[in-house]
Amino acid sequence: MKRKVEYMEKTDDLDWYHSLVTRMNTIRDEEELRKALDILLEDLMALLEAEEGAIRVWPADKKSTVRAQTSTKNFKLCFDQLDAPECVCSQALASGKMGTRKLTVAAPPPGSPCAKLGAETVICGPVVTAGDAGGIFMATLSNGAQGSGDNTKAPDGKALKLSSMALASLGHTLDNLMDRRRDEAMARDMETVNYIGGLIAGKLTLKEMVREIVSRLGQVLETDEVNVIAYDQEREELSFLASYFHGGSTLGRPEVYPLSDGMNSWIIKNRRPLLMTHDTVTECAKLGIRHGGRPAKSWLGAPMIFQGIVVGVVSVQSYGKKGLYDEDSVALFKAVANMCAVAVVNARMFGEITEREAEKGRLYFSLTHDLLSLINPIAGFARILNSTPSETREETSRIASESILMATDKITRFAEDILVYAKLKSGKLALDISRRNPAEPLEQAIRIYTPELQARSIRLELNGAEVNLNEKLTVDNALDADLDSAQMERVFLNLISNAIKHARSVIVVSIKATDSAVEIMVGDDGDGAPKDECENLFLDYYQAHKGKRGVGLGLPSVKKIIEMHDGKIWIDSDTGKGFTITFSWPRTLADRPKARRGVETGHDSGVHQRVEATL
Repeated sequence: MKRKVEYMEKTDDLDWYHSLVTRMNTIRDEEELRKALDILLEDLMALLEAEEGAIRVWPADKKSTVRAQTSTKNFKLCFDQLDAPECVCSQALASGKMGTRKLTVAAPPPGSPCAKLGAETVICGPVVTAGDAGGIFMATLSNGAQGSGDNTKAPDGKALKLSSMALASLGHTLDNLMDRRRDEAMARDMETVNYIGGLIAGKLTLKEMVREIVSRLGQVLETDEVNVIAYDQEREELSFLASYFHGGSTLGRPEVYPLSDGMNSWIIKNRRPLLMTHDTVTECAKLGIRHGGRPAKSWLGAPMIFQGIVVGVVSVQSYGKKGLYDEDSVALFKAVANMCAVAVVNARMFGEITEREAEKGRLYFSLTHDLLSLINPIAGFARILNSTPSETREETSRIASESILMATDKITRFAEDILVYAKLKSGKLALDISRRNPAEPLEQAIRIYTPELQARSIRLELNGAEVNLNEKLTVDNALDADLDSAQMERVFLNLISNAIKHARSVIVVSIKATDSAVEIMVGDDGDGAPKDECENLFLDYYQAHKGKRGVGLGLPSVKKIIEMHDGKIWIDSDTGKGFTITFSWPRTLADRPKARRGVETGHDSGVHQRVEATL
């Protein structure tokens, strides 16, 4: 002991308490608190004539423990934090939670750790903070203490009163320290919010911005991992936008995954923050949440909400520290999450505007070339008519007028294709479903292209038999399906037009049906397309054959129309092996997925039994 009992006897009680309070009021951080606890413990040990003791405080934010202890090797508090066993310490902590500051003097229960160490009497008192137990003081009496009339030794009343006053002053110090921490945290939080607001107002890309945000949160919250996750409501998918890992570590995981029953999905479904303070595995089990990934000691997530719509989740986790996040952290997180939501939505809107502008540029460029290619023949035929002598004009006029009509028909169809594409792109095209034979819209398309087929000497085969272009197409009346006849004709027009451009001598078409599906194939014997480019042909404006110009919207429009019929479409081709495109769709509305039944009203949607039929 550095301080002797004589020192306390020579020191006026009021002076000592004033010195104590003054020292406590100067504490600004945990290091200063730790030094003050060492001095306070020495004073209390001298005042109570105790030989061993300890002080432990647990600030209200539950993020750190500060302690002081005598140098003896035998004595120590036998519990962690403030969760004491059923002993004298437990009674003191219980009274502290009730706001009672009185010291307890008692013999340790038989078999308790204090009794095993040989202590005859234990003095124990709570450190009360804001009406709760924020710490504990404990000491064992020396042999020189006065008796209290029974087997329990105790110091005099004045010493106990002064000790209680000292512990009360320590409680006030902890309250002041926590107020300071909260003020600093609030200032830091405001700085973080302002910083993130500056990022959103800046010109960073979405990826760059969220990387800055997670890095900032990782530093402010002293966490191991921070994630910003976007949510696609239409696809019900979550995707990681950015992550922060303390120390640069990484974890293997899918970058995109479906909405499920995990923690991030729970936040999206419940539209509120999720706070776990001790063990994510145990707490997930209590909430019925599936735990995935590495278990964490502390976890916090909040939804990113913009105008009532959840657009994602921000989450943080610590693998080594319990109770790292609290309600103050939740408040900060909700503010940051909502700011992130604005950033994500703004970035998406900017991306959509940029894409629309780029699409306009591509469309204007393609339209200019295609319109010129359609108009030039009309101008050429007009010049021919104008320069033809009157005596030979009759036959020439007939041929020229037919060609002009064909060219104007192509311009009309071209304009209609652009309008239909715009409706498909915006989702404003509604199907007019009726029970029809798929060969009917096919025949309409063939009739439109008959002159061009004949002019290029291209043979057309249907289900293995050559089609006589001068006769009406023979239709098997047993073959019918639910379809939009006008849009299906547009599909055939696009596919046959595409085949005419590339075929050498023949275009092959087949139609077959089962009880539940219709499958149609259109192929040609042209040069084909590279196998690795086939999927790209469904992209807007993409053209595999740069020499044969087109607006590049035909196949994308065909694909969208087939998908609106709940169908699928695919390409089979390779360089020098021709080009075949196949598509299929459910034969009746009853055969379509349940989610789509009833969308097209006013038509038969019952299930019909059919046998396989072909033309």
